[in-house]
Amino acid sequence: MFSPLSRSTFAAALVLALGLAACGDEAPRSAPTEPSRGSMTTTKPKPAVPAPLPLPARIDPATVKAVDAGAAPVTPIAARVVPSPAVPAPISIDEAMTQAAALDKSGDRDGAIAVLHAGVSRWPKNATARVELARLYLAAGQPGRGLPHAEKATEQRADWSTAWNTLGRCELGMAKLEEAKVSFERAIEANEDNRHAWNNLGHTHILLKQWDDAVAALEHAVDGDEVEAFMWNNLGMALENLDRLDQARAAYEQGAAAGSRLAGKNRERLEGIDTLAVTPTPGPGAGGTQ
Repeated sequence: MFSPLSRSTFAAALVLALGLAACGDEAPRSAPTEPSRGSMTTTKPKPAVPAPLPLPARIDPATVKAVDAGAAPVTPIAARVVPSPAVPAPISIDEAMTQAAALDKSGDRDGAIAVLHAGVSRWPKNATARVELARLYLAAGQPGRGLPHAEKATEQRADWSTAWNTLGRCELGMAKLEEAKVSFERAIEANEDNRHAWNNLGHTHILLKQWDDAVAALEHAVDGDEVEAFMWNNLGMALENLDRLDQARAAYEQGAAAGSRLAGKNRERLEGIDTLAVTPTPGPGAGGTQ
């Protein structure tokens, strides 16, 4: 048997690039309701306008301990809460999604979240908007806020692979590994060609030290033409922990060729190594001498 790898081998497993971010705080369980329209003045009538929609307070990034992409999720820590800016109510959910995408592309992620949150508050049954909002929260390092929106999306469209994969990512980011594993499996049931779901399932098995299951999932992830470099690195890590070093080196080489610097370093680290198995030290009852 091979003992668990406690050196740089296992440490490297905690920096696999999945695009996941730091832990986030708990999200509200329901979206805010739209306030009533503004009142009319008594001296000079004006058209009624929708009042701004307040958002739930957001996390101050300075108070949250971030981890590298693909690292093992950590337990949320206490965070200082600061108010978020109010935004005008959108006129349609399509407009909200378009505006949010433009804001996020320009680098204003807080603004994108604010606009899309306002849209989801008025049109709560749009699963696509729910998933996009959850993704924005994931990118902001707040999987806890994305979780209820991803959950709603899977309820509204139970056969949508992307919704289940997004839910799994939120759960993974909150260290809910068993729940994440189930969500990724549901994503694969809905679409067996979803390589990101296969990769995320394999990554979850790695975090659970379920190496054989990790290899099985990650072999599906890399079975195709358009494979992300980090998927090869993940597969190499799972194979390495099974001491299948020739196959691990081959996977790392594929990842390095696809542009993963980490895969290249892992390949170099295994140069000239025949096995990582630990030989038991002789002692009493093991044929040795004291």
